Amino acid sequence: MYELEEIFSEIQKKLEYDNETREEVIKLGRLSIRNSSIAIRHLHRREVHKASKIIEENAALIAKINDMAERMNPSPFGMILSCNQEYAESIFLFSFLQEKSFPDYTELEIPYLAYLHGISDFIGELRRVALDSLRRNENDTATKALDVMDELYSYLMTLDFPDGLTYNLRKKTDFARNITEKTRGDLTLSLNRLDLLTTFEDMLKSYVKKNGD
Repeated sequence: MYELEEIFSEIQKKLEYDNETREEVIKLGRLSIRNSSIAIRHLHRREVHKASKIIEENAALIAKINDMAERMNPSPFGMILSCNQEYAESIFLFSFLQEKSFPDYTELEIPYLAYLHGISDFIGELRRVALDSLRRNENDTATKALDVMDELYSYLMTLDFPDGLTYNLRKKTDFARNITEKTRGDLTLSLNRLDLLTTFEDMLKSYVKKNGD
């Protein structure tokens, strides 16, 4: 019985450590998600310098969170998924707006599933980029955003695995398809209107010039 007392005492210490670590991971995870949201907001406002500073700080925070989670038994992947995918999403948006290549998950030092979920969420941010660009008459940027949405969705579609393995990635992929098609419709309609307006203006100028002579 004495051996069992020692065993249970040791297990209790491990559980106490894991519980304390869990509480800290939850607290830091919420802070990281908040940081990612703020960085994304700055990026949509084209406040790249502010976003860059927050993303840099968040990288260190994510590294700390993931390190703490790895020490727990078992590693609580579900607990750290949200903050990692939000961090990845902010990195993808930063890379797109800066016209840089997307880093891979090993470079970001995040779980590959968090990377994939971040990509699916990023497609939603690209829709916002496309619509904002149309309002700014930045049609090339809007078209590029849609092209990237298409490409990312096509890659996500190749990952046909059970939801239990991918943390319901398929559901997000279906949502990504819907917003990609919706964005395509919005972009097509807007550009067609622009072409029609340009044609009308050209006809008007031609008419004025002809009658002016």
